[in-house]
Amino acid sequence: MHLLTSGDSWTFGSEIKDPTLDSSVSDWDIENNAYRIPKIWPTKLAKILQANDFSNISYPAASNDRIVRLTLSWITEHYIHPKKDTKDLFVIVGFTSPERKDFYYRDPVEDNHGWTTIWPNQTNHEYHQRGMQPFFDNYRMYLWNKEEYVNRYVQQVITLENFFKVHNIKYMFFQAFYNVDETGIGQWQDKGYVNSETEKMKAGSSDPRWHFHYQNQNDGWMWEQVSNKNFYGKDTAPHSFYSYITKKDKKENVISGMHPNEHGHNLWAEELHRFIKENNVL
Repeated sequence: MHLLTSGDSWTFGSEIKDPTLDSSVSDWDIENNAYRIPKIWPTKLAKILQANDFSNISYPAASNDRIVRLTLSWITEHYIHPKKDTKDLFVIVGFTSPERKDFYYRDPVEDNHGWTTIWPNQTNHEYHQRGMQPFFDNYRMYLWNKEEYVNRYVQQVITLENFFKVHNIKYMFFQAFYNVDETGIGQWQDKGYVNSETEKMKAGSSDPRWHFHYQNQNDGWMWEQVSNKNFYGKDTAPHSFYSYITKKDKKENVISGMHPNEHGHNLWAEELHRFIKENNVL
């Protein structure tokens, strides 16, 4: 089995740092890999599952946009394009806060371009690329809302799930720290639009609601299509990595700073193993 894990800092292992390293070395630097990697849940779960190999493509502060993009890219490069059999591949994806969003940035003056992530829920973060700060301020004021990011999150989950099913890939999902029940899935719908062909005929094409028919957001109905069997905590508590380990032990025993310590990673590896066995994920 090849175990592939993809997520944000909670799967990467942020804040697990060798205390002997200089303060100038970050927990994500190569110099810290030998200390960090054996202590994080992907490594521990790979040993429990007796995986022949595993790859962790998680990225600190990643958005779900990045998580989905890297997961699809990695699998396509290593399995789909070379036509490699996926029967031994097992993918675990840890989703993050749906509020984070990626854009492809391109500086019109200098040769500076690439994917960049914004955090609309964090106003203390400064963006130093040319033009990014005013863009962020306007995005946050006019375009950042639950209607958009909840619907985007549901679509991302469904996209990955269907990709895995099409390519016969074994998989499971979980939320790192953002409880699924906190996203507001299914708690709102746009009521002002014409929703059926019969209603559209009655209203006539001059009715402004007719033109916005396809903007009707049925995220709750879409969410029902996601497999409970493959999504840890989708419909039952605890709903996330964070909520499980803080329920299992005192917060100060499992969290260091803003991320799980080695004890927290141990608890999560064991809990994922239980979930995998009880739900026949493999």
